[in-house]
Amino acid sequence: MSCHICVSSHSRLPLLCPTCARNLLYRLRLENAQILLEKEAVGRQIEASLPLDGSQAQPVTTEGDLPQADHERSRRWALQAISSQQAASSVRREGINRQIEALKEDIRAKKAHISERKAALSRRHSDAESAHYQLEEREAATLTGIQNTTKRTEHLWHSLHSKTAEARIFLCREAAHIYGLRQKSATPAQISTSLSNIARLLVLVSHYLSLRLPAEITLPHKNHPIPTIYAPAASYQSHEPTDGAVGSRSGTSSPTTSKTVNTRARPRPRPLLIDKALPRLAKEDPETYAHFLEGATLLAWDVAWLCRTQGINLASDSWEETCNIGKSMWQLLVAPPAQTSNLMRAFAGRDTQTRIKPTKDTPQTTIQRTKSFPMLGHYSHGTAHSFLGASEGTDFIRSWKLPTPTKIVDKLKSSLLGEMASAEWELLEEKEWEDGNTEPLKPAVSPDRDGLNSANPSASHAEPTEDPNNQVSPQMADATRRPKGTSGWMKLNNR
Repeated sequence: MSCHICVSSHSRLPLLCPTCARNLLYRLRLENAQILLEKEAVGRQIEASLPLDGSQAQPVTTEGDLPQADHERSRRWALQAISSQQAASSVRREGINRQIEALKEDIRAKKAHISERKAALSRRHSDAESAHYQLEEREAATLTGIQNTTKRTEHLWHSLHSKTAEARIFLCREAAHIYGLRQKSATPAQISTSLSNIARLLVLVSHYLSLRLPAEITLPHKNHPIPTIYAPAASYQSHEPTDGAVGSRSGTSSPTTSKTVNTRARPRPRPLLIDKALPRLAKEDPETYAHFLEGATLLAWDVAWLCRTQGINLASDSWEETCNIGKSMWQLLVAPPAQTSNLMRAFAGRDTQTRIKPTKDTPQTTIQRTKSFPMLGHYSHGTAHSFLGASEGTDFIRSWKLPTPTKIVDKLKSSLLGEMASAEWELLEEKEWEDGNTEPLKPAVSPDRDGLNSANPSASHAEPTEDPNNQVSPQMADATRRPKGTSGWMKLNNR
């Protein structure tokens, strides 16, 4: 009920008035009074059950002399003690019985678990015995099957690689045939093949052979009219699109464009095409001349590197042999293969077949590589078989003694410089011939000074002999298209 004063209904709320405090204490007082009454009743029962004390008891002489009330009281006490002991013993007996039943249930569960474990162990033991039965024979049979499958797969892999190499050889030779690559009896001083065609053919052959050339070649495309080549250190990077300008013309740019371009210097490609003769280019534009020589050297080095990867060893490791582009391309694509390679291929194929058949009884774990394919088309960057970047290809490349492009460029520059310094003939341009014709005739100079009579310019003329087997360079073609008397060679003294 709620209090009439504070209207507090919950017993857990704090006391706000004396009435609520008294109501809370009334229950405790009633419980205390009830306990005291029960204690008093129990005390009376105990006093009634116990005999009287010595002051009230009469002297006892014999057992029969006790009063009747005391005898009854003692007997009742003994009966109560016996009943209480019996009840306690019955309680203990029930507890012991319950413990016995629990132990029996536990024993039965343990016995069932032990029997299950024994059955499981017996099954595992039988399974282990069946698994170990003829284990070595079964392992040997499985290993033999795996080895035979591996060897068959490897044999198919080798045969597929041989077919791939043959297809590469066919494509390369057909490309050389379409481009008209053939051996001619040209002198080293004449240009037999255009560097542009060589670059196109080299890119096509490297694509067929799945090889990445060390010096990247860029063929003519939109906004890039001439073929160029990059140095090996700058190859295969994200190059910005160029306008195809080379030499000093590529250096002209506005200040506004130079500010927007990345400050990091981009690699500059080397041109493979020039529109002037080399002596004239060396005088007028030395930078373009040096870049062209570097580009031609890098192209020759790419050709030599490609020949080395396909097993074609050059005659020597000199820079002259490396710069012999036509001979290297002819040996790589046109020259007939040696007959020894066919014999080696036949013996290797026969050896491969004899190795694969008797492998059931005596399996061999080592992989035996057989070269049942020609060297051309063998190493590449496009297949896992004979990968040129693997350890085998790296060891193969490490065995070369090919000179570096820098050394070849230095040798080529020094050689051309020596040839130009010791040249005895110099080509006269059309303007110089016109100036010579308009000037008045001067008295003849003594032959011991000039070595020729300048009054007769036709005497200093030497017609170049045309060779039908040689391809004429663009400079020579321009010279033949000039009118008569405006081109030729004039003998000069050594300077």
